[in-house]
Amino acid sequence: MRRESTEHRLERIHRAVRKLIERRDISDISIYDVAKEASIATSTVYHHYRNISELFDFLMSSVFSDFEKVLYSSIDETKINHWSDINRMIEEGFVRYYREDLLVQKLLLSQHTFSSIRHADVENDAYLGILVDGIYRKYFNIPSQPQHVNIFTVALQLADKVYSLNYRNNGSIDADMAEEAIKVTQSYLSLYLPHCIPKNSYELLLEDTV
Repeated sequence: MRRESTEHRLERIHRAVRKLIERRDISDISIYDVAKEASIATSTVYHHYRNISELFDFLMSSVFSDFEKVLYSSIDETKINHWSDINRMIEEGFVRYYREDLLVQKLLLSQHTFSSIRHADVENDAYLGILVDGIYRKYFNIPSQPQHVNIFTVALQLADKVYSLNYRNNGSIDADMAEEAIKVTQSYLSLYLPHCIPKNSYELLLEDTV
């Protein structure tokens, strides 16, 4: 019998944990459950992941890679007239992504005790905040910002708080609360961004040539 490759075993493990997450709260999933779902020995799963938290952490690494793609794919530069348009596009993009992936909902929005996931999410928010800052500056002449905080990171975290609250209460992100997240983030950003910010000259030049 041909020996199963490591890559194939890992695919089975990851597929199994995703299936389990669709049916259970993540706090109720163990390495033993994953092994049973994947039809492989528990020792094999432990060989790759020391505990269930480490397995979840690995899955989150792929989610964080997706977040960067979601961020940039959400921007439609033909519809950017005001800086708040960028905020709306970004939050609408993340809501679409959250709604489409049950694993992301349960790992990031649900109530659980996996502190490593929370810590990784905070670190990734800081990274995304830098990217968001770059997006705003690409289109608008953003004024100087405080040195002690990245306002775009805070805005992302505020939106996630709204989504998480809604998900924990209703098991989903409904349209009204998605809109509330946009209002909350826009209100916060308005403390640092004037209502009228001139677009960058390069962007104005592009508009004139269209």
